[in-house]
Amino acid sequence: MSETSSASAAPFAFGDRLRHRDKPEWGVGTVTRAEACVANGASTWRVAVRFPNAGLKTLLTAVAPLERVDGDEPVGAPGASAMAEVERHADDDVLGPMAMKKLQEAMAVLPERCTDPFKTAEQRVSLTLELYRFEASGRSLIDWSVAQTGLDDPLSRFNRHELEAFFGRWELERDRHLVRLLKESHGNGRDLSGMIPGPVAQRLRRVRI
Repeated sequence: MSETSSASAAPFAFGDRLRHRDKPEWGVGTVTRAEACVANGASTWRVAVRFPNAGLKTLLTAVAPLERVDGDEPVGAPGASAMAEVERHADDDVLGPMAMKKLQEAMAVLPERCTDPFKTAEQRVSLTLELYRFEASGRSLIDWSVAQTGLDDPLSRFNRHELEAFFGRWELERDRHLVRLLKESHGNGRDLSGMIPGPVAQRLRRVRI
C-alpha cells in the first residue's frame, strides 16, 4: 500500500487498482496515468484514476489517501470477507446462518478512521459527521453499499430490501457512535455539541445507547 509520493519513483503505475480511502463509494479504480509535479512548493505525483462509480479523477498523492488494492478483496470494505464466507457456507445448515450473522455485523462496521483512538475527539466527530452524506434511498444507498462491500454493483449480490436492512443497522451504529463520542468528550470537560448540525442533533436526541 502506498499513500504518499516519492520524488524518485512513481508510487503507482498504469493499470494499478486503487481505492480512495475517504471516498470508498467511488469503488476500486484503475490508474491510467501518473506524472511528477509540484504542488504548494513540494514534489508530488498527479495520478489519473478511472473509478467505476465516479469516472476519471485526477488526484495528487500528497493529498488524496490512495490505497493500492493488490488482491480480489478491496481494502477497507468491511463486508468483503464476510460475503465470501457466506458464499462458502451457503449450503451448510449450521455454518450458513453463522456466516450470515457475521455479514450483518460486518455491514454495520464504521470506517476505521472514525473510531481511531489516536485521533482527537474533534477529528473523530468531524469524520463521523461525514458519514451523514449517506441516505437509505436512491443513489446514496448504492454509494454506501459500494463502500461497505467493495462491489462495483451491490445490486448484483443483494436486492434493495436487503441493502436497506443493512443500512438501517449501520445507520443506528453511526448515530450511537456519535452520541458516545459526544458523551465521552463532555465527560472530559469538552463540549463538542456545537459541531453538530441541527438535523443531525435532532436525530441524536432519539438515540439510546
